[in-house]
Amino acid sequence: MSKQYIEVTYRDIAKMMSSALPVEGEEFSLKVSETLEAIKSLPQEAKIALKVAYVFSRKVPRQEREDLYQDIALAVFKAKTKDERLAYAIARCDWQNWWRQFKVRQHLSLDSVTEDNDGNPVTLAELLIGETEFELKMDGKMDAERIWDRLPSHIKPIVQNRLLGKALNSSERNKLNRYIKADGLSLILA
Repeated sequence: MSKQYIEVTYRDIAKMMSSALPVEGEEFSLKVSETLEAIKSLPQEAKIALKVAYVFSRKVPRQEREDLYQDIALAVFKAKTKDERLAYAIARCDWQNWWRQFKVRQHLSLDSVTEDNDGNPVTLAELLIGETEFELKMDGKMDAERIWDRLPSHIKPIVQNRLLGKALNSSERNKLNRYIKADGLSLILA
């Protein structure tokens, strides 16, 4: 059984890198050429890192390719090897580790549509945002209740009037200010 080796050119890598840019037609060709020139000017270690990262990133699902490409290229580049076989070994190990983790993770997109409690269609992003907002409101309510319960009985009417937007007289203001200076921090810290 013969192994087929993929011949990767720097142009292939430049095309892949340029495909992420929002350009088309002639402008795309120019970007590929610019990227190709930039790749050619890199040191040999970086070229090898890009090459092996390209090979192994092609062996994962399309939506994961860019991330894995970057991870592998960085890992191989950090190794600073000019030996292509060693670079392939490093990339292969990272690729295998990635697949082990990929099989374990449950893959859901925030754009996936599900149903809310009422049976209405909603994206996971909207559902997550709604749950987070609810949790923040509940945390705020619990914090407010905890602080209210810790206020002394002679301060509660003053705070209640202030929360209702009523103006305080000078006696109430002074009493509230004295309490805040003396014990205000203990409400927050406890």
